[in-house]
Order: sequence, then C-alpha cells, then structure tokens
Amino acid sequence: MGLVFTAIEPGDRGTLATWLAESRETSWLAANRRRSQRVLMTIPVRVSGQNVLGSSFEEETQTRAISAHGALILISAQVYRGQRLTLSNVQTKAALECIVAHIDRRRGEHAQAGVEFALPNPMFWHVAFPPNDWTPRHPDAKAHVKTGESS
Repeated sequence: MGLVFTAIEPGDRGTLATWLAESRETSWLAANRRRSQRVLMTIPVRVSGQNVLGSSFEEETQTRAISAHGALILISAQVYRGQRLTLSNVQTKAALECIVAHIDRRRGEHAQAGVEFALPNPMFWHVAFPPNDWTPRHPDAKAHVKTGESS
C-alpha cells in the first residue's frame, strides 16, 4: 500500500518527517529482531564512502556489536540512512559493501550507525555466532557466578 501527498503545508513537513523517521526506526528494529544473534564485541574497522557533499571519506573506528548481517559502529562522519559504505575489517583486511540502516546520534563526537551487509556474511568477523534460538537463559549458557558474598 502506498500514500501520496499532493500538497503539504510547510509547518506539517517537520511532523511528517518525524513520523517517517520513527516508522523507519521501528521497521529497522523489528526486522533486526528476526535476524542472527548479535555479539557485543569491539573490532577495529575502516569505514569509507562519500559524505553528503560528495567528497570521499575514510575513517578508522570500531564496532560496538556485530552480527552475521552487519554491525553497530561508532562513526564521526555524517552519514544518512540508505547510504552505501565500504566496511573493512582492519585485522583481516576483508572489505564488504554495506548500507546504513540505523543512526543513533547521541551527545559527543561519534554517532552509532547500524550497517547492514549487502549480503549476509557470518565469516566476515571470524567469530562463531550463537544459534538463533540462544538466549542467556538457554540451558547451555554459563551460570552467573556471584562474587563478594559471605558464606
């Protein structure tokens, strides 16, 4: 289903943009819940692409989380949803095309960007990911060890 606006009042553009951004964010979060497990892991990466002015940029940064479908990275360059980037694993020198799927701009110099590989590639990170049905409550998960308690 689609929706076409034939006229939008200037004051309503901001509201519409907010609704669309929230819709995309909700869609991205919902879609990513059904994908591979994420692992909180810091891996050095190089991100390259073109900025909003069309100039090339390259930045060395790191991941916050990884999955077979992409990563959450810290990035100082201004990027936008749908932008194509190249993500390089600094340790293995492997590089893949990815698309910015999510941006979380927080206070500070770096935003967090969720990037999705053009094609899923679990071998890119050289990490064994847990199975899709794994949770911390899974019987195979290690028990939480309490420390500092007196007997």
